[in-house]
Amino acid sequence: MIYLGILLFLLACMVLLDAKGKLFLFRHPVRGILGLALGTGFFVLWDVLAIRQGIFLHKESQLMTGIMVGEQFPLEEVFFLVFLCYCAMIAFAGLPMLVRGLRGERHVP
Repeated sequence: MIYLGILLFLLACMVLLDAKGKLFLFRHPVRGILGLALGTGFFVLWDVLAIRQGIFLHKESQLMTGIMVGEQFPLEEVFFLVFLCYCAMIAFAGLPMLVRGLRGERHVP
């Protein structure tokens, strides 16, 4: 349960960062949700294929809920994949703003 709590906390931090800078979901909500869903879906499919090949295996941990959404596929993995995609998309969207800031230029949303 601890791992899921940490992932939810980190997702909340990413949402706050996104809201403050209007970087991704808060800039283009429909496109953002679609991109996040497609990115997460891609990695879920990747995980499922890896599980079928025996590459990814789940091991029990006291830090996890124990809830499985599929064979060898814990609930926490779904939230991790959402976090991974959201974090990458915010970093990609925020990079130009960071570069402009380092150059001393103003941010125009």
